Amino acid sequence: MLQLMRKHAKSWLIKIILGIIIIVFIFYFGSIRGKRQAESIAIIDNQSISYDNFRDEYQGLVNLYRQRFGNNLTDDVLKKLNLKKQALDNLINRAIIIRKADELKLSVNDSEIRDSIRSHPAFQKNGVFDDQVYQRTLRHYKMSPEDFETSQKMALKIAKLEGLITKSVKVSEEEIYDIYRIQNEKINLEFIKIAASGFKSRVKPTDIDLRKHFEEDSGLFRIPEKAQIKYIEFTGTDFAKPVKVSENDVTDYYNLHKNKYTKQGGEALPLSEVKDGIITEIKWTKGMRTALREARKAHDTIYQEENFEDYASTNGLKINITGFFARANPPVELSRIDDIAQHIFGLRTGEISPVLSTSKGFYVIKAVSTNPSYIPKFEEAKKDIERNFIDKESQILCRKEAEMILHRLKDGEEIGSFSRRGGIEISETGLFIPNPNIPKIGFSRELEESLYRISEKRPYPDNVFYVNGNSVIIKLKEKGKLDDRDFEAKKANLKNILLKIKGDECFRSWIEGIRISMIKEGKIKMTTQADRL
Repeated sequence: MLQLMRKHAKSWLIKIILGIIIIVFIFYFGSIRGKRQAESIAIIDNQSISYDNFRDEYQGLVNLYRQRFGNNLTDDVLKKLNLKKQALDNLINRAIIIRKADELKLSVNDSEIRDSIRSHPAFQKNGVFDDQVYQRTLRHYKMSPEDFETSQKMALKIAKLEGLITKSVKVSEEEIYDIYRIQNEKINLEFIKIAASGFKSRVKPTDIDLRKHFEEDSGLFRIPEKAQIKYIEFTGTDFAKPVKVSENDVTDYYNLHKNKYTKQGGEALPLSEVKDGIITEIKWTKGMRTALREARKAHDTIYQEENFEDYASTNGLKINITGFFARANPPVELSRIDDIAQHIFGLRTGEISPVLSTSKGFYVIKAVSTNPSYIPKFEEAKKDIERNFIDKESQILCRKEAEMILHRLKDGEEIGSFSRRGGIEISETGLFIPNPNIPKIGFSRELEESLYRISEKRPYPDNVFYVNGNSVIIKLKEKGKLDDRDFEAKKANLKNILLKIKGDECFRSWIEGIRISMIKEGKIKMTTQADRL
C-alpha cells in the first residue's frame, strides 16, 4: 500500500484536476457521434473499434492535455504520455465496461441524465445551469445535445458499475497519516561524493587488456545501421495563414476558456485584451486540421501511384533530404515524432511511411538508402575501446572505495572521521521533501527509493549510488517535524483522495482481469497495435 501511495503522493492533485476536466469537457468518454464504417483496429466481443473511433479519442486526449498544460505541453511530454496507447486502451476498456454493465442490467433513466448535465460546472453560470452556455459548449466541440446526452448515459452507467466494484474499498488512519507524511516530512542528509574521474589515472591498460575487453564485449563498439530519407512536411503554421476567424468563433472560444484569461486576482481579462491570442489559437488549430487532411491525401496518392517526387512537384511541396544518420540520432526536425527510428528503419528502400506527426505538423517520409550495421576492426575502434575500458574500470575502483567506506560507517565509525583523516568532504543537503532531484547530489530515482527505507535506527542505506559520475554515500541526519494540527485539518481531504486512488486501482485491476480473460477466450482481437496507428 505504501508503494502505491508513494507512486501517487506527488501527482494526486494533477490527477484529480485532470479527472474533473475530462468529465466536464466530454473527452473522458470520447465522442460517439458519426459511427462511421472504417478500418477496424480491434474487435471486442464482435463489436468493432474503427480507426475513426481511435482518431477521435486520440485527438480528444491531445486537446485535453493541451488545454490543461498550455505551452508546457511539449512534444517530449506528449511522447512520454504515450497518448496513442492511452486512446486505444480507453476504447477497449470502455467497450468491456459497457458490456459488463449491460450484463448486470445497470440502467440510467432520463432524470439521472438531466440532473447530471445540469450539475456540470461547465454548463453553469453563477452556479446555476444555463442552457445557452450548454448549447455554446456543445457547439464548440461540434456535438449535438442528443450525442452528448447519449455519452452522459454511458458515463453514468460506467460510474454505477465502478461504484459496485469499489464500494468495499477502505482506508485506515495509518494509511492517511502515511500519505500525509510522504507529502510533508522533510529530511536532511549527510553525504559523501567520490568522483570516478579521480581514479582514471590508476587505470593503465595494456594492449592485451584492450583486446580482451574488445573480444568480450565487441557489441559495445558496433557501428550502427544508418539511413537516408526524403520527406514532405505539412505544418499547422503554414495552413493557418489563410484561415478566416469570425467574431462568433472568437466569442465562443473566449467564453469556453475564460479560466485561461485571468488577472492575478482571478478576475477575467476583457476579450479585447486577449482577442489576438485567441485568433492565433483558432487559426493554428484549424491549420493543423487542414495540414492533417493534406498529409493524408498526399500519403494515399503517393502510396497508390508511387509518385513521391512528382506529387511534390505538381503540388508545389518542398522535398527535404537528409544525410545518413543512426537510430539514436535522427534529424532534429523529425526527432519529436513518436518512435521515429522504428518508423524509418522499418522501411524498405523506396517505401513511404504512414502519416507521422508532432505537435507542429505532419510528415510523409520516403526511404532513400541504408548502410548496414557492422563491428569495426580493433585498430579502427582502439581509441573508443581504451576510453570505454578506463571509464568502466575507474567506476569499479570508485564504487569499491565507496563500499569500503559505507561498510566501516555501518560498523560504527563516525562519518566525520573520514573528513578529518582522509580529506574526504562531508556535505549536507539541507531539509527537503524526498524526490528524485536530491539537493547538491543530483537526479536519481534509485536514491529516492532508498530515502523511504532509512530511519533514525537505520540511517544508512544498503548500498552506494552512482549519480552524475560520482559514487555517493548518504546518511539520514535528521527529519523535520510534522504539524499535527495541519494533519488534522487535511485528514478528511486526504482520506477522500486516498479512497479515490485505491478505488481507481481496484477498478483498473478489475478491468485488467476481465480484459485478460476475454483475450484468452478469443473475445478480444487486435488487428493492429497502438504504435502502428
